[in-house]
Amino acid sequence: MKKLLAVAALALPALSQAAPVVTQPGALMTLGPIASPQTGLSVLYNPAAGETVIHKDDSFRWGYLGSTGVSVEFGDVDNFADDVNNFMDDLDRDDLTADDADSIINNYNDNLRQKLGDAGYMKIDVQFVAPLAPLLMRSDLVGGVMSIDLVGGVTAKLSILDDDLRTNETDPTELETNTAAYIKSVQYTTLGLGYSRELDNVVTDKINEYMTGRLLSGVRLNMYNLSLSKQVIGLLNIDENDELGDVIADDYDGNQVSSTAMGVDLGLIWEADNYHLGFTWRNINEPEFDFGTLGQNCTDAPTNTSLSNCFTALYFAGQDRIALDETHVMTSQATADVALNSENKRWRLAASYDLQPVRDPVGDEYQWATASAAYVSSRFIGARVGISQNQVGSALTMVNAGFSLFGNVNLDLRYSLDTIEVDGTSAPRTFGFNLGFESSF
Repeated sequence: MKKLLAVAALALPALSQAAPVVTQPGALMTLGPIASPQTGLSVLYNPAAGETVIHKDDSFRWGYLGSTGVSVEFGDVDNFADDVNNFMDDLDRDDLTADDADSIINNYNDNLRQKLGDAGYMKIDVQFVAPLAPLLMRSDLVGGVMSIDLVGGVTAKLSILDDDLRTNETDPTELETNTAAYIKSVQYTTLGLGYSRELDNVVTDKINEYMTGRLLSGVRLNMYNLSLSKQVIGLLNIDENDELGDVIADDYDGNQVSSTAMGVDLGLIWEADNYHLGFTWRNINEPEFDFGTLGQNCTDAPTNTSLSNCFTALYFAGQDRIALDETHVMTSQATADVALNSENKRWRLAASYDLQPVRDPVGDEYQWATASAAYVSSRFIGARVGISQNQVGSALTMVNAGFSLFGNVNLDLRYSLDTIEVDGTSAPRTFGFNLGFESSF
């Protein structure tokens, strides 16, 4: 019995060698992509944050052991994994009668096909921030704060390409279908170099005649390395003696393309004693990365299973269900954020809003609105709560919460208010966690 979803869930994250961050790391999982002095990880989103996340009297701030996070998301379909696994069991049966075959066909074509094909998917995101990162250094020589960081991970999404289920023309007890698993994945590493400084000129002097504060600016260069792969695996293409994990790995390696490109981010922050206004413009040059090409040189495939999968990809491409050639563009996106805080910055209310939608490497659309409240303590315990909603795509609404111990250990959790049913029990459509260690403000 081939359990596709169970194997994929285990095999795909393991393919990562080390991917832009899909799930915000550390305390930002709760706080959102804002510039907060609570975490140095803010420089991953607004490069101007370097000046505000390091104390004016300090020369360095760093992450001790970095941050690690995992997030899982399911489509808006009840019992997706069970339905796919049960369907694969039916396809494997060699004891079908003609009546059994008709019953399975009618149930699939009339009910299950639309359920799985329209909204069924499973997505996994695993990411980490390297130890010591981000490392921030205040320097009189450059007149500001430099930052360097290294982020990596993997994101993988499995969905179903549905097709009619029918019987073999010569054998009414043998089932046939082109229904396939469609897997898109990205392994990524991002090396970021940022610079932030306070602007002091005629314009800021004029502003300070009416309101007291300081204007911070920042720029960040990102060197992205993305390894993109997509696979079409026909549910009937797998031989009885094949290990499903090996099939996934073989096709993954054969379709993976790795490329490197640079991205540029700009940021501004107006910071006053009791409030903060931020603006970030990420990937202003919109770097591009290619996926591996499907349906190419099918007759040269190394195994019969890969050969069958190659022709299955051509079948769905002929129906305009998938693209054989595909390029991922990191579309530019602007984010505005605002915060109210106590004078010592221990108490903080914050919100952020993405001004445009973008797509992640596996094709899902995101435009986040977030709100959070936090108490920061460097001595014992701090706490934070938040809510975030995707304005497009999945439209998920998530509750987030986290706490900090001794100003160094951060644990954050999230789950969606949107639910699905799994084995008769209600479960969140998405859930995740982040564990990080970094120096306090």
